[in-house]
Amino acid sequence: MSSPGSQACVFAILSGVLSASAAAQSADSFAPPVRLKAGEKFMGAGHLYPSPVFHDVNGDGALDVVVGDLRGILTVALRKPGAGPMAFGAETRLKDLGGEDLKFQNW
Repeated sequence: MSSPGSQACVFAILSGVLSASAAAQSADSFAPPVRLKAGEKFMGAGHLYPSPVFHDVNGDGALDVVVGDLRGILTVALRKPGAGPMAFGAETRLKDLGGEDLKFQNW
């Protein structure tokens, strides 16, 4: 189980928006939420109850974002290389070995 302080640190690392002064205020303080972009669109747009997770999908050592939704649709936004704030490419559908869209039925 993680402590509230470690949760604040993780949020700061992932969003890149928590300033040093805000972090110094309290270990229980969070920065305001930030909508991440995948390419030129907001991540998860068009998903029904999007549920994102960080995972290195392509094995390059950088955390990508996989978004699943209530309908079982899975997309991935690959992290762009470089230092600084995280940036992601456009969301694309995950495919199975046969090239078909990967989909998990919810019901």
